[in-house]
Order: sequence, then structure tokens, then C-alpha cells
Amino acid sequence: MSAGTRPRPPSRRRFLLVAVLAPLLVAALIAWTDSEYARSLRLQSAAARSFDRERAQVMLLSAMKDAETAQRGYLLTGNAAFLGPYAPARRFVTRLRAVEGVADPEVAALIDTKFAELDRTLALSRAGRREAARAAVADGEGRRVMDRLRAALARAGVSERALTAERRAAFARQRSELRLLLLATGAMLTLALALTLRSLWRSRREAYDAALDAYEKGERNAAILRGTSDALLILNPSCTIEMINDAAGALLGYTPEELERRDVATVLRIAEGSGGFHGRIGLDDGRLDRPLLTDRVARHRDGSERHVDVAIGVMRVPSGDHLVLSLRDASERARVERAKDELISTIGHELRTPLTSVVGSLALLRGGAAADLPPQAARLVDIADNNARRLIRLINDLLDIDRIESGQLAMARTPLDLREVVARAALDSDGLARSRDVVLADASTGAPVPVEGDAERLLQVVTNLVSNAIHASPAGATVTIAARVEAGRALIAVEDRGEGVPAAVRPRLFERFESGRAATHAPASGLGLAISREIVRRHDGTIWFEDRDGGGTRFAFALPSPGTELGDAPASDAPLPLPLLLHLDDDPDVRDTVAAALAGVARVLPAASLAMARALLRDGAPDLALLDMQVVDGHGPELAPELVDASGAPVPVVIYSGQVVPPALAARAAVVLTKGRHDLPELVATVRRLLAERHAPVDA
Repeated sequence: MSAGTRPRPPSRRRFLLVAVLAPLLVAALIAWTDSEYARSLRLQSAAARSFDRERAQVMLLSAMKDAETAQRGYLLTGNAAFLGPYAPARRFVTRLRAVEGVADPEVAALIDTKFAELDRTLALSRAGRREAARAAVADGEGRRVMDRLRAALARAGVSERALTAERRAAFARQRSELRLLLLATGAMLTLALALTLRSLWRSRREAYDAALDAYEKGERNAAILRGTSDALLILNPSCTIEMINDAAGALLGYTPEELERRDVATVLRIAEGSGGFHGRIGLDDGRLDRPLLTDRVARHRDGSERHVDVAIGVMRVPSGDHLVLSLRDASERARVERAKDELISTIGHELRTPLTSVVGSLALLRGGAAADLPPQAARLVDIADNNARRLIRLINDLLDIDRIESGQLAMARTPLDLREVVARAALDSDGLARSRDVVLADASTGAPVPVEGDAERLLQVVTNLVSNAIHASPAGATVTIAARVEAGRALIAVEDRGEGVPAAVRPRLFERFESGRAATHAPASGLGLAISREIVRRHDGTIWFEDRDGGGTRFAFALPSPGTELGDAPASDAPLPLPLLLHLDDDPDVRDTVAAALAGVARVLPAASLAMARALLRDGAPDLALLDMQVVDGHGPELAPELVDASGAPVPVVIYSGQVVPPALAARAAVVLTKGRHDLPELVATVRRLLAERHAPVDA
């Protein structure tokens, strides 16, 4: 990389050539000026025939006539349309009389007198005294004023023509004098040119010295660029690569010559999309919207990709805005991000597993598993349950945000009825509503509201919107939930009568860590709406909010509707035999809680390890298996190939874990439930459904 070409000293031969030609050019200029002078005399006689002032005087008289005609027409007919030319004519007269020499004092006085007469008669007519106005006109004073004005302008024209002739003669004399002056000037210019050439030589020498200094400074700057450890790319205004340093060449595998004048997209993805590059990158009038771009992909010459952070600077030069890109290898940060993801996943699992046991145990206590609780104890159980569930929701939100950022937020697509989602959300939120003295109302349509989507994720969205509405509502208010088909789309709306969304947060309400709750409400993580928006987007839907008439807010989201009706599954009255369920989980509290919840539904065989589960399988295959992802001696899904019944058919598997389930494993399971996200009633309902399907009679 070089700063440029070393400047050369000035040429003496070229300088002497200029010194000889310059006087000749001056002489030619003098000859040309003399010929132009003679031609200008011929043109003067033609140009002198134009009398601006005389023409202005004629136009002045014409405008006065227009004003008088407009007055006469209005007085005769009373029709205001005749006054249309009056005001423009008056303004035109005002402009003309302001021109120097057009209106002498006599003419100006006559103009004022005439307009005074016109204004007086018009005022009489507008006041309803039309006969008095006509009498004033008939008096003839206005006509006499116009006659005097014509005579005055005629005298002024004669004087103007005489003055013009006098000025022509003076101009001719001035031209003669100018000719002599030009000849003298030519001689003086020749002398001045010699002096100028001497000064020019000196300045040219100084310019050479300055260019040499700039060259040396440029070489020093180039050396600095070559020696810096950051990879630097300089883009010209057309967004092609103008220069790279050695660090950039080492990072990308190219030499500077190979990338010169090539599009930056050859090696770096920083401004995808259509339109101008500066617009896509956010450059406006020398300012960048985002001067730092993180986790971008740089292509090496060998085809491999490197993750880099790009800092962008703007270099404003006369040829346009140049961009200076500083690339830093982000591989280490990516490693840290992976470690962070693993830590979050581990913490989520380690927190959700005991919390699931706590919530399950509290649910059993509230359900009377240990005998009826005194009111004070029941209240304490409710407090513990609400706060445990709040912790679980916060953990779930943090994990979901992490999955969204990493692109791992998976969505199922199965036919479902949104009315069922609304009913489940109302049931799940009933306890919160009662604790805040808020009434939940399900106003869903009676007809099915079919969509294809992930029921659990959509339930998460509705539950979040309902929870926000409950917290925003005053005591005694009603929160309405409704599912319906509208304009060919499936729509769910949640309406409250709260204080509304503050104006300050409206533009970014669906962003992370933004909460629309007032300061008097319970604090929120600010993640729920961001997650809800992402879930709705991944269902090809839209989510929004709007103010309600009379106060409050309406949150709604709409999804594409397949247009097919969902039928109700026929119920079966035949009693099911008590089936066998294998539960593999290394947490004893979770095993005990699940066993208590499934009492009367299935006989639960608990196992803390794969070895224990395999020992239980020797006595026969269960009807259903409930597996955790991580146990002390391996992964629960490893057991799936061994879960076959006597006929060789696979036993249905439910993965019940606090960890992320890879898509390949999720596809092999009948259902995937997440600890903390799916509570015990949902687990029991899922087990009941799968067992019922397994033992349902088969049509011949």
C-alpha cells in the first residue's frame, strides 16, 4: 500500500514556453477587444432605440385607463366582477411610478388625484349611494384629471427622448476614451505578466516543496496503516474497495491489488437489501445510524467464513464520503456466546426442575392432597405458588429470548382451534385475575377459529397478553378475551379498561426490556411482548395494540386461517384400564410430584437412571414413557429404541424436561413438554390423551 507517486520538480522548458506565449496571447486579446469596440458602436445605434422609460410611461397611462374602465363598469352595472382588473392595475401603477424617472412630481400628483377620485366614487357605490357616485363621475373632474395626466406624460416623453440623444453622444465619447485606455492597459499587462511569471515560478517551486512534504507524510501514514493490527478497508463513494492494509489482507487472504475496485460484498456482508449502499448502511449527510455492526460474516479467499465486528468511520473528502471499515475477529466472542448459551441452558434446567417440583407440590396442597388447609396457610400457599410461577415465567422468557437470538425458537404447525387456546389461557389466568379482583370474560365466537400453529406457543402469547391486561386493570374491571374469524384471518383480541400505554413507550413497546406498565403496577421484565411478537411473526401473523373508546387498550394478533372447520373429537364413555407409565427423571421431587398428580390415571414406575429404567423394562413394556433429557448416566431419549411393546410397536414417548430438545429428538417423541412452561394439569391432560389414543378401539 502506497500513499501515491512522488512529485516531480517543475520543468524549465515548459515555463519558458509559457513566458513567450503569454505576451502573444495578451496582444491577441487587445486586438480582439479593439474589434469588439468597433462592433459595439454599430450595435449602439440599434440598442439606443429602446426607451425603457418611455415604454414604462405608456404602460403607466394604459394601467390608469384600465383602473378607470373597471370603475366605470362597476358604477354602471353594480356588478363586482367589473372590479377584477382594478386592484392589479393599481398595483402595477404603484410599481411603475416607483421606477426612477417614470413619474415626475406632477405626474405622481395627478395619479394620486385620479385614484382618490376613483376610490371616492367606489366607496359611495359600496355604501349604497350609487346615484351620488354616478353624479360625481358625471361632474367630469375625473376626465379632466386624465387629460392633464396624458399631457404631462406626453411632455415627459419629449424630454426623455432628448435626454436619450444626449446620452448617446456621451456614450460615443466614452467609447473613444475607453479604446485608448485599453491600448494602454495592454502595454501595462505585458509588464505585469512578466512580473507574474516570475512570481509563478516561485510559487510553483513552493508547491513542489509542499507536495514533496505531503508525499513523505503520506508514506508515513501508509506505514502506520500497514503496521496497525486491525484489519482496515477504505471504500470510495461508489462503495468499492479503494485500499486495504496488511492486516485486512491476512484476515481475508487477498492482496491489495486483488481487491482494488471490487465490490465490498465480495468479502463482507454488511448492507444486504436493495437501494443505494449508503442508504442501506444508514449513512446520511456524513452521519451513520449504526457505526458498529456486530457478528458479521467475512469471506476468506479460500471460501471459509469468519465472524467479525465492523466499526465504520466516515472520511469526508471533496470527491465524496469514503467509509473506513475496521474489522475485528469475533471468533473469541462467539466462543464466549456459546459458553453463555450453555450456561443459560444449564441454569434454566437446574432452576426449572426444582421449581416444577415446588409448583406441583403446592398445587397438590391446594387440591387437598394433604388435607384441607387453614385460610392463612392456603393464602401462604397461594403466595408461594404465584411467586414460583413468576420465577418460572421469567426463566422461560430469558431462555426464549436466547433462543430467538440464536435462531433456535422452534414452532410446530398442527391444526388447532384458537377458541381452545383462549379457554386454556382464561383457565390458567383465573387465579391471577381473582387475586387482583379482575373478572375474565371469554367472548369468543361460537364457530371454530381454525389455524395451523403451535398451540403451546400461541397459548404463551395469549397468556402474556391476558396477564398484562390484568395487571393494567383496576379492581372490579373486566378483561375480555375473544377469538373469531375476521376478514379471512383468525384473530384473538384482549381488551382491558386500564390507563392505556404511555406515549413515551408506544414506538418501542414490542422491543426487549420495554414495559408499558405504569409505575404503580407490578414490575415486569419487559420480555413478554418481544417474545409474543416473535412467536406471532413465526406464525406469519401480525400483532398490534390500539386505544379503546372510553379508555383502556386492545391488544390483538391475527394469523392466516386455513378456512377449514375443526370438529370435536368424539368422547368415549368406556372406562380405561389403569395403564403403566415409566417415568425417568433424576430429581426425586419431580418424580414424587408427578406420581402424586397421576394417581388414578396411571401406575407410575419411577426411575432415576437409565440403568434403573432398563431394569424395569425387563418386566414388560409400559403403555407410555415420560423421559427427562438429562439424567445421571446419560440422556433419557437414549431409551426410546428399547421402548417397544409385545407386538413390536413403539411405545409413545413424552419428553418432559427443562432443557432445549433438539429437533431430531423432538420429531421422534409424541409430545415435548417443558418443565415450568407446562404445568402439572397440562402434563396430566397430555398423558390422559395419549393413553386414550393408545387404547382406543380400531375400526375394522
